[in-house]
Amino acid sequence: MRSRLLPFALALFSLLLVPSAAQAKLTVGISENQPSMFSEPLFQRLGAKHVRVVTSWNVMTSRDDELPRLAQYLQAAQSQGVQPLVTFEHARGDAGICKRRANRRKSVCRLPSAREYERNFKLFRAAFPSVKTFSPFNEVNHFTQPTWRNPRAAARFTDIARRNCKGCKIVVADILDAADSTRSKRPTFKKTVRYVKAFRRALKSPRTICGVHNYSDVNRFRSTGTKAIIKALGCREIWLTETGGVYKFGSFKASQSRQLRATKYMFTIARKNRRIKRLYVYTFFGAVNDFDSGLVAKGKPRRAYAEVKKRV
Repeated sequence: MRSRLLPFALALFSLLLVPSAAQAKLTVGISENQPSMFSEPLFQRLGAKHVRVVTSWNVMTSRDDELPRLAQYLQAAQSQGVQPLVTFEHARGDAGICKRRANRRKSVCRLPSAREYERNFKLFRAAFPSVKTFSPFNEVNHFTQPTWRNPRAAARFTDIARRNCKGCKIVVADILDAADSTRSKRPTFKKTVRYVKAFRRALKSPRTICGVHNYSDVNRFRSTGTKAIIKALGCREIWLTETGGVYKFGSFKASQSRQLRATKYMFTIARKNRRIKRLYVYTFFGAVNDFDSGLVAKGKPRRAYAEVKKRV
């Protein structure tokens, strides 16, 4: 009797050792545009094997210094065995002006045609064939992006990327958790959900991986926006492609302790949702501009750095 029970007991024990979907280790990467990050000892100590970089949709044809900087970034990532997620966005420039109708024809605000986008995407693939993970357009529902009033265009760019990158991982949409009212204590996300639904209707590609940016939830210690967007997207797998605890921005006064609490809460949100498989902490460097969510400032780690290091 005992000999018959032993194989069963061993099999049961082995199953207990396998992590469940909810317990499986979260993949943690860093979202940072500066190639100098790779030479930083504090980055190397993190041991991160995934990074995210954001670049202009027309980086291959703009003929400025953005392409050499991007090439340096991707070369550094490859030399260190780090896998990049490349995200495209508006043309280079201050996109903060794009909310005004009068500026929408300026290059930074202009929506590329399908032909323009496809040409640039093909040029990128030819120049950097080792890159296999893409987000076709950044924060498609935010006013700084030319897609914010055109979910059909965002879907079209996604389909173009999928068609021209067989075997690649394509992050379908990068949706920002934009509330209907930023002042509401109980925010709703009807506009964002409507955008997602229109995007889904136009999309031909499968929704295998979808991207969400949930700054608002993370830094206000709630999860309503994250849940609403994940439900609306209906994707098999969710990546928080840009998220993090804010050190200083707008009404958030400079505070390492508050940034640390938000960083811990970011991981809590990810742990509680089985669909969330990966997140990219934005950013590595702090004290660079008005929006500061950096893990490191002036060569020294902030308190949130240690929390991220534990999770990588």
